Amino acid sequence: MLLRLFFLKQLEPEKPYDIETMYITGLERYLGLGINTMFKKITLLTVLTGLFSASVSAGPVDCGSKPISLAFFDFGLFYFNKDGQGKGISPDVVHELSKRTGCNIVSNVMPRARTWSDLATGHLDMTVDGIVNPKRTGFGWFIPYNKIKNYALVRKSSGKHVNGSKNFRDQRQLVFGVVRSFNHGEELEKWLDQMRLEKRVEESVNIEILFNKFMLGRIDAMFAPPVVYRKFLSELNMEDDVMIQDWAPTDKGIVASLVLAKNRFSESDSKDWARLIMGMRKDGTFKKIFSRYLSEADANWMADF
Repeated sequence: MLLRLFFLKQLEPEKPYDIETMYITGLERYLGLGINTMFKKITLLTVLTGLFSASVSAGPVDCGSKPISLAFFDFGLFYFNKDGQGKGISPDVVHELSKRTGCNIVSNVMPRARTWSDLATGHLDMTVDGIVNPKRTGFGWFIPYNKIKNYALVRKSSGKHVNGSKNFRDQRQLVFGVVRSFNHGEELEKWLDQMRLEKRVEESVNIEILFNKFMLGRIDAMFAPPVVYRKFLSELNMEDDVMIQDWAPTDKGIVASLVLAKNRFSESDSKDWARLIMGMRKDGTFKKIFSRYLSEADANWMADF
């Protein structure tokens, strides 16, 4: 086109030949359409391409620009280590969340007290099986997905005459064990506060250490839900050495939640995750996961809240 313009200028120098006009005219002829129509089509194609890309990348939640950090904690059949890998209900739930959202969730195992501290300070984005209390709602969004109920495990050798929380407290030589930062429900926590005033509560950093103390007789009793104590009592061969009692018969269960750090997730984000969790409840995913580790009756109970 530039060569054509050169010859035309030589033959008819008096005529004003505009290179831009000639280029556009030539492009119109080549494409067989008006330049305005051509740019309209290009614009429409660009918009449609953008919309298509957005629809492909958009998921049920906003994953953000960096991986989501998540903390597990050793807790019976909720989380346990097998052959160097994390197994249990909680890893299965997180795997399903990652599959449905496409989010890169990077997990770690840490003591429960540190988990709550890191969620509060913004050093952790998410955790599982969290029990809500007023302090924790200040830094986390709580999305329920299962429920548990704590029972008292009492050593037969040290609590032959124990038949309830009051009776245990009256026997002042007996010591109770808990995992630091665990919440056992309102009624049981009030009882523990009284025991702490009497300096009769021994804390451990995780549930495995607590059960080892229980086995060795360093503590006389502790709280745990069936999904936890069945695993440990079997492994420690203590099933015949323990009395299991319900010290909070009016307690129908404590709701456990997926916890999102407010430092990372907005209220709108939490609602998107809540819709995802509700979908998993409705389609039976949670019941299916629970059933891999529990009896059908226990799985149904955990999923019904």
